[in-house]
Amino acid sequence: MSTAEAIFEKAKALPDERQIEALHYLNFLLSQEQAAAESGEWAAFSGAHLAKQYTPEDAVYDQD
Repeated sequence: MSTAEAIFEKAKALPDERQIEALHYLNFLLSQEQAAAESGEWAAFSGAHLAKQYTPEDAVYDQD
C-alpha cells in the first residue's frame, strides 16, 4: 500500500469535520512546498542578476 493510499484509508475513518481539517492541513503542506520552490527560483534569479551587474572593478569592495 502506498503512502497516499494509507492516508486515504485513515482519512475515510475520520468524521467529516476531521476530514475537512486534514484536507486543510494537506493544502497547507502543499502551499509550503510551493513557497519553497518559488523562494529557490527567486534566489537563483537574484543571484544571476547580481552576477551580471558585478564587474572586476567591484572586487575592491570584497577586500578588508
